[in-house]
Amino acid sequence: MIGRLSESMLLLLVGAALGPAGLGVLSADVLSFLDPAMPVALVALGLLAGLGVAVRPAGERRLLAAASIEALITTVIVAAGMLLVISAWNGPADVPYWFFALVVGVCAAPSSVAAPRHDDPRTAAERIGTLDGLLPIAVGAAALALLREQSGAAAIITLFESAGVTLVIVLAGWLLISRSASETEQRVFTAALLLLLGGAADYLALSALLSGLLAGLLLEGIGGRARDSVRRDVLHFQHPLLVLVLIVTGARVELPPVWIGLGLVYILLRTGAKLAAGWVARRIGGSAVPADLGMRLLSPGVLGIAFALNVLRASGPDAAGILAVAAVGTLGSDMISALVSRREEAA
Repeated sequence: MIGRLSESMLLLLVGAALGPAGLGVLSADVLSFLDPAMPVALVALGLLAGLGVAVRPAGERRLLAAASIEALITTVIVAAGMLLVISAWNGPADVPYWFFALVVGVCAAPSSVAAPRHDDPRTAAERIGTLDGLLPIAVGAAALALLREQSGAAAIITLFESAGVTLVIVLAGWLLISRSASETEQRVFTAALLLLLGGAADYLALSALLSGLLAGLLLEGIGGRARDSVRRDVLHFQHPLLVLVLIVTGARVELPPVWIGLGLVYILLRTGAKLAAGWVARRIGGSAVPADLGMRLLSPGVLGIAFALNVLRASGPDAAGILAVAAVGTLGSDMISALVSRREEAA
């Protein structure tokens, strides 16, 4: 079964083996040295998700609606189920129960993250699997803002302020990149764009994924040379940044028995939620969506675990349980997806 795991999940296991709870190669000091790169990597993930959205065609809008409903159903089912379980178990109260349950639901919703290439045709199922990460990023960012401000009105103001900062940074980056003459200059400006977006989100203790998503949507809307340059360069940075995120995440996971138990609950809730949400999404998406959509969406991708890491950075050690539950649930979901794929190949 280990051989059937995705590359992302194998990297997560490698990180756990190298971390303080394993061989100790990635000690606490080493992890603290690597931490500043995490917001940049999270911004890159969000930016790629935003650059992958092209809602002008009617068919794409329909798939976006199907993906959003699917993600919403998954989030609600997993969050509600987790809230009932931790309330009944009197689970650890390091963070409010509502926040724990909602964030875990958000982590469960995304199915995959794929590099956006408009010249690479995808099936309807693959597009839904890519687009279903957009709504969870927004909901997760709102949850982080609400936890920080403790007031709905203040949280909304904080989100708008964060969006304003992102807008200014992206417009400045767009001006510089669109006027640069060489690819080297464009690559330097793209790296600076990622650093500024990640640094601002980290300083404000908000969602770096949302900052990246807003930047990607804005660049996609503007179009032109700057968008193409940013897409090219972020794709160039994507793989090493993903490797870093997954290994550091694995190294930071702690697994006391209560978190393992909640991780198993997460797996059951997510599997049932994806099957139910896939059934609904197929009816919204139309005949192009396959009947087994729910089964195809069982693979968790990396957005969920990335958001759990984002929450840990924004909320501090109190959110360690969220990361642990998301990690166990992501690994379990990936194993289930691998088992389903193997049975389909054998059939």
